[in-house]
Amino acid sequence: MGRFDDLFYTIPKEYHNWDGYASPRAGFPGKMVMPNTKINFGFSVATKAEYMEVPHIHDAVEEYLIFTGADLTDMFGSFDAEVEVWLGDNPQRMEKITITSPTIIRVPPFLWHCPINFKRVGKPVSFVPMYLDGSWGKITKDFDENGREVFNFEGEGLRHCVYDMSKLCVYCGKCFSELAKDAETSAKQEDFLSKYYEMDKSHHTGAFDKYVYTIEPEYHHFGDWLGNPRGGYSGIEVDKDAKLYYGHDIILKPTPMDDAHIHHAVEEYLMFTGCDLMDPFASFDAEITIMIGDDPDNMEEHVITAPTVIRIPPNVWHCPINFKTINKPVNFMPLYPDGCWSKISRQYIKADGSPTYVYEGVGLLNCKLDPSKKCAFCGKCMSKGADET
Repeated sequence: MGRFDDLFYTIPKEYHNWDGYASPRAGFPGKMVMPNTKINFGFSVATKAEYMEVPHIHDAVEEYLIFTGADLTDMFGSFDAEVEVWLGDNPQRMEKITITSPTIIRVPPFLWHCPINFKRVGKPVSFVPMYLDGSWGKITKDFDENGREVFNFEGEGLRHCVYDMSKLCVYCGKCFSELAKDAETSAKQEDFLSKYYEMDKSHHTGAFDKYVYTIEPEYHHFGDWLGNPRGGYSGIEVDKDAKLYYGHDIILKPTPMDDAHIHHAVEEYLMFTGCDLMDPFASFDAEITIMIGDDPDNMEEHVITAPTVIRIPPNVWHCPINFKTINKPVNFMPLYPDGCWSKISRQYIKADGSPTYVYEGVGLLNCKLDPSKKCAFCGKCMSKGADET
């Protein structure tokens, strides 16, 4: 047993009964499995056309809705779908956003959002709702018999299973899927979206387009061990109000990564899964080690052989990560619940041999090949140096 074992979460296979979504799925249910956590998310893979959810808000936390292809080795080429998401400042005045390529939607507190309509699914679509809080919850709007507004809250640990009221709901989807089989219910569902199309037709202003970010292919020069192009969300570099910074690094070959460092003011989460999100467990076949400790001279080695999430609190030293065995590509996702990435490493650059703690962050480094530009972490200078060496 290590001192930092409680920061590691081996993701269990979550089998479910949601019709039209791949099973098993993978996720990280935040405080349900790890106290003090500040993030909550999971992968759902839509396999056929259908809609989900009703308009709701989150009152104290941002949410990010992430859509990519389900094959992360080609997250751009494997995206073949049309998805509609409604956003608005009032559940009776919603505007439609249409997604046809990998996309992230930032949902600030009190922004009404949903339904989500997977209108066309040519290939499976990965959908990740990511909450920047350890506990999930939502608020919907209704009216009582006197016409007064009623705001209903639903969250983890509150709903009970409709089949066994002695148990809490685990959102397995069985009751929803059974209900959907009812002919009368199916007919009602076919008409459900019509009112939202009418809202958009009557009220569309484009005011909510600013929350939508199309993920662009990010080409790099790090080498053939890392999938190319890669994609992610660069936080305040693309949205000044963003509270998330993350990326998909697809590891194709064994490689060491990074030196020991800390993040002084924000947590980091490191997620490792297989790249085929139709089954992120069967597609995981790797051995990975990571060092973690109180300081660079006192580190523990931890071994990862299954899909895993690691929580890195502020000022906890971690890395290097060594991708020792890669039999199938690995999806490595570093997640920062902050809009800006930074790190502090210990370096010996003084003549007297004393340590210096060097800060590195987004927007600070200039490109070594063209100092008039900011560093985009493309890896070209490293590759160039390696070639010359």
